[in-house]
Amino acid sequence: MPRDTADAVVIGGGVMGTSIAFQLARQKFGKVVLLEREAIASGTSGKSSALIRMHYSNTSTIQMAWRSLEIFENFEEVTQGGQPGFRQPGYLVFANEALAGGVRRNIELAQSLGVDTKWIERDEVAALAPWARLDDVVGAAYEQRSGYADPYGVAMGFADGARKHGATVRQNCPVTGVRVEGGKVIGVDTPRGPVDAPVVVNAAGAWVNKVAGLSGDHFPAEAIREQDTVFEAEGKGGERVQIVVYDAPTKLYFRPEGQDLLLIGRDNIDPEYVDPDEFNTKEDMKFVLDVISRMTPRWPEFENARLLRGWGCLYCITEDWMPIMDRHPGTAGYFVCTGMSGHGFKLSPAVGEMMAALIMEGRCPEPAIRDYRLGRFSEGHLMRSEFDRGFQG
Repeated sequence: MPRDTADAVVIGGGVMGTSIAFQLARQKFGKVVLLEREAIASGTSGKSSALIRMHYSNTSTIQMAWRSLEIFENFEEVTQGGQPGFRQPGYLVFANEALAGGVRRNIELAQSLGVDTKWIERDEVAALAPWARLDDVVGAAYEQRSGYADPYGVAMGFADGARKHGATVRQNCPVTGVRVEGGKVIGVDTPRGPVDAPVVVNAAGAWVNKVAGLSGDHFPAEAIREQDTVFEAEGKGGERVQIVVYDAPTKLYFRPEGQDLLLIGRDNIDPEYVDPDEFNTKEDMKFVLDVISRMTPRWPEFENARLLRGWGCLYCITEDWMPIMDRHPGTAGYFVCTGMSGHGFKLSPAVGEMMAALIMEGRCPEPAIRDYRLGRFSEGHLMRSEFDRGFQG
């Protein structure tokens, strides 16, 4: 087979891989080749709930989310034509008495970093969510500019943008080998022939260790099964949920799906570790009933909702439920971007910039990519959240 050469090979055609490839190509790193084993956004990204919010408990992640919002708001201009389908109905984080202190601390940290967010009292929450029963809610974080987008449109926008800057995007082209020689990565193998490159980025998401195993590696990230549902739900007089909500007391997140439907998911309470090539892609009725049991006390008229569809998808999680973005500790030129733990979509624009900076300049001090280093697990320096495992959505 003919040999190809590149300056960088990016493995994975989800929002992470496409964002990284886009930024490397945009910043003229050289010849960039993106390899996707199936189609762009055919894995985890395409099934994302695609929420966009700033509410985090640490500086670097808030900065990533804030920078990503700027790119989402200007996505067509940045990517030269990409269509993200970005909607900004606003975002609420409901808090009860027990959670209010943590929510307020997150707001204060975000505000200190320039983020457009604020605490609102229950009467203001009621005005934004008139359908909700708020007996246990004392207030909420409110982000007026946050919302949700089209995950397929975002991944395709990055991929097309990368092409416009000279990158090659190969779909239906799985990586079958990662070649290492003398402590350096030298390229990858594919069914279409080898690609020699001094830089390889493993951005394969839930399949990160399938790829890592090709060079005898294993990274501290694992695939778990996640579920989402879509309901037809309306109140009296056709009232519908028209804002994005993370309901911290019930551990549900939900948002409009188009004009008439409601997408609902739940924090991953009991992780189900799976093989990413063999897992149930349908929703479980036990999960559906649990969602209904949690949602109905918040919105009593939800008891009349009708399930339209649901699905099982994947998260790639780490011990602290935060990403890994780093160099391989023993193989020069090999980089890993994985373990997004449900945060990936909303952070993907900034992740592309940060990974490109790490690859091209050897560092990215702000947002601090060092916070997401591989070594934090062995060091015992895990990242902290005000919420159990953070919250995903």
